[in-house]
Amino acid sequence: MNLKLSAVSKRYDIKPVLSEIDLTVTEGEFVALLGESGCGKTTMLSAIAGLIGIDAGTIEIDGRLCSSPDRSLPPEDRNIGMVFQDGALWPHMSVFQNVAFGLRVRRMPEREQKRRVAEVLDLVKMGGLEHRYPHQLSGGQRQRVSIARALAPRPALLLMDEPLSSLDAQLRQQMRWDLLRIVQESGTTTIFVTHDQGEALSMANRVVLLNGGRIEQEGSPTDLYHRPQTAFAAQFLGGTNLIPGRILRTHGSTHTVDCGNVVLNAHGPSGSGDVLVMIRPQDILLDSVPAGDGSQVRARIVQRAFQGSSWQYLVRSADGRELSLEVWSNKERQCGAEVELWLGSDVCRTVCANGVFNSCEAIVV
Repeated sequence: MNLKLSAVSKRYDIKPVLSEIDLTVTEGEFVALLGESGCGKTTMLSAIAGLIGIDAGTIEIDGRLCSSPDRSLPPEDRNIGMVFQDGALWPHMSVFQNVAFGLRVRRMPEREQKRRVAEVLDLVKMGGLEHRYPHQLSGGQRQRVSIARALAPRPALLLMDEPLSSLDAQLRQQMRWDLLRIVQESGTTTIFVTHDQGEALSMANRVVLLNGGRIEQEGSPTDLYHRPQTAFAAQFLGGTNLIPGRILRTHGSTHTVDCGNVVLNAHGPSGSGDVLVMIRPQDILLDSVPAGDGSQVRARIVQRAFQGSSWQYLVRSADGRELSLEVWSNKERQCGAEVELWLGSDVCRTVCANGVFNSCEAIVV
């Protein structure tokens, strides 16, 4: 299965929701559409499924035109499975009847229906519960039945619209592993919509970050997390510190950046002028100066929060710059304590300043 979106745009009234989206998904990929509410994730998924039309561009599945401004193939003719946020099970149907629904619509013989339903229920660990009804199931079990129903007709593409968001935190964590196993064992190409960066980073082969109806950045989870290209990507994908500065000189992929009272060496794409230096809270070392290139900054702890396995600190340097850091240590430091910070050049990265930041105060997220 190959999915291709070319310059896809969609408006509601005069408001653009998707703007010239280009995206290709290949056989067996697990792609996460990630972004804040209103960025266009669900609209894109609905357009791929054929639930809504598009105003510009084309959507192709295996080379077949499915959507254009003057044509839209019905959802039932696209060989797509859909899992909704609330599961959308029919309450008057048993588990078996819900899962078999798409097979009956396709007029599959009854014996084959029973065999296929048993296969997918075993896949989602729901075997033996065929005769229960949705109100007799837990939230996680209902979502597993919804996934089984979507997989039963052997779709070429599985679409999931925030399927874990209605579950409590502990169950959602367990369902991540279950869902990943189900997708891997079925081998179905999957597009997964979420606003939770933890879900996207831990489950997907590729993450597509949307911002205001456009693709901000796409790539592997590790690539987006460690090498964001813009301030938005850096902030959205995990907590970070962004320190405005100006590039003084460049050697290869390493930039020397003047950030006011401190000069930082940071890796990043070629460029010049104003940039932001990104450093993750967990990459700032406290009271430690290891071998290697970096910069030392003296600061004072102004806030702290215990996270169980780590401490989070908000510190302020002598020039008023605030930085957040996360320390994996049992040692407890008090507010007001003076500390030495080490900002290693190997964990500092320059990102696009977007022409917005022109002061030298760190932006802490």
